[in-house]
Amino acid sequence: MDPVIQILGPTGAGKSRMALAVARAVGGEVISADSVQVYRGFDIGSDKLDPAERRLIPHHLIDIIPDCAQFNASRFLELSFAAACGIQSRGRVPVVCGGTGLYLTVMMQGIFPETKERNHREELKKMAAEKGWDALRAELERIDPEYARKISVNDHVRLVRALEIHRNSGLPPSRVFRLSRSPFAGCRFIRVGLHVERQALYRAIDARVERMLAQGLVDEVRELLRTRGAACPPFRALGYKEVISFLRGEIDLETARELIQRHSRQLAKRQLTWFRREKDIRWLPAADPDAVIAFVRQCLSSKP
Repeated sequence: MDPVIQILGPTGAGKSRMALAVARAVGGEVISADSVQVYRGFDIGSDKLDPAERRLIPHHLIDIIPDCAQFNASRFLELSFAAACGIQSRGRVPVVCGGTGLYLTVMMQGIFPETKERNHREELKKMAAEKGWDALRAELERIDPEYARKISVNDHVRLVRALEIHRNSGLPPSRVFRLSRSPFAGCRFIRVGLHVERQALYRAIDARVERMLAQGLVDEVRELLRTRGAACPPFRALGYKEVISFLRGEIDLETARELIQRHSRQLAKRQLTWFRREKDIRWLPAADPDAVIAFVRQCLSSKP
């Protein structure tokens, strides 16, 4: 069984640089599992490694969307599998890096094929506009309380997607996910979670937001708004939406900074809640790359 390494954890844990170190140590190439880094030009706010660092080790699924096309877990699964096959054909090891828990999960579980005879997504959005998001949330809790508990109250994207899956398949989303089969089914996953003590993580998050703003996040958003328009999907992401509010005059820059930091901490909590449910993750200190590399090498050398 071909190995696939996943380096995961909360935002601010240092996943990108850890994946770089692991790939360098084991002869790997990196596949990004980040829902914003796929978009070209959204650089500072998604905290991409700079091009010089990415040239040290080949990176995949970064800057692959030049416009505002929608990107989802199904597309990620397709492209990540193609990238992994190419990496393995070169005798190298795929090192998947990201905090988008759904993307990492579908690599192992797959996505159930749906019959899409109607545009349920637009119907659901219209329903939300007319009746409110609480009505959609109540519907999901009725048909699939298990999955409803897994997504946050404000995660409207996954809420709509879950109800869309139900209307396309006639099944609760959690059951659909269990019936799925992934193209990675023949692979052996080595999953490493990066552990950071909570207060240290929060300090790292706050410092990263300061760095992003110092690097020119506001100017990046201003230029992207000019060339892409505010409807572009990644503008809904953390960091971008708060800066847009600042540029519209709705809040001042200091408030935007505080909101990005607060929302980043909240995101980290949600990510950890997601990952803690998955029992096949080995959690190791984010500050100890030697321990991570040693664990990965041990797994690679052992028989499945």
